[in-house]
Amino acid sequence: MTVKSMDQVKFLVFADLHHYPGVFYTQARERLAAIMQRAEKAQVDCAISLGDFCHSPSAFGDIIADFDAALVPVRHVLGNHDTDGASVKETLRLYHMQHEYYSFDLKNFRFIMLDTNYYRHSGGFTHFEYRNYFDFPESRETLPPEQIDWLEQTIRTSPYPCLLFSHASIERESKGGVSNRDAILAMIRRANSGSRKVLMALNGHHHRDALRIIDNVAFFDVNSASFDWLNQPHELYPESLRREFELINHQVIYTEPLSAIVTISGDNSIEIEGKKGDFLHGIRREMTNNSRCDNAGRPCTPEILSARFRLF
Repeated sequence: MTVKSMDQVKFLVFADLHHYPGVFYTQARERLAAIMQRAEKAQVDCAISLGDFCHSPSAFGDIIADFDAALVPVRHVLGNHDTDGASVKETLRLYHMQHEYYSFDLKNFRFIMLDTNYYRHSGGFTHFEYRNYFDFPESRETLPPEQIDWLEQTIRTSPYPCLLFSHASIERESKGGVSNRDAILAMIRRANSGSRKVLMALNGHHHRDALRIIDNVAFFDVNSASFDWLNQPHELYPESLRREFELINHQVIYTEPLSAIVTISGDNSIEIEGKKGDFLHGIRREMTNNSRCDNAGRPCTPEILSARFRLF
């Protein structure tokens, strides 16, 4: 199929806001307001949350209303924590999503929103809901076969270049990324074997900042808007904060509300405008009993990169 000519699309992405009052220190509503002000000032075509927007959307409708009130169109990708305190059906209703995974066309690009929140169990696939996935760490973050078939069909029938959005990474080889990534990457290679169909894939979940080109497709690991999670707790924050936020001892917190503005042009040029910040109270991972890097060797940094490049 011949790809139509196109001009340019500009969108804002952010990930892992983690609105969970009294549990995490995120100042999520304030961060979201700053992120959306950036989106509106840049006059983006849409703003996308890459998941873990809110831990209990049925209890915290205020932040959903904040996002819905933006002056630009907004879209959600489901994260593993978005259904921790609500059913999948209820979360989809509150986030105004017709399905767990879906697509839409914008400015002569196809935006494909994936759902990586399934685990394999008893020969089938179960969606994350009410924290059920905690008991299945080895088979988490999996795309069921029917979603992969849908993805391949959605790409194949698109008259436009495709952009993939997910919570967990389909690029990472380490534990925590999509467990059946090889099948998805092979499908992308098949799709791109003739004319180019897939340009870029963006994800959240890992609270890391990275850009990698595989088979001439750009994979963008989008950092958290708010913090990084620590397996080993610390007591470096002031006692007043530790009393107010239940799990702050498992966080290193970013001072800035991180997001990225991505512009893609018709000649396959991609520009990422990131954002730099610092660590709250200067507390970094290496000051705690935790490694600075994750299991993919990516360091914790309070920023999202900027870049400009072209895919050939």
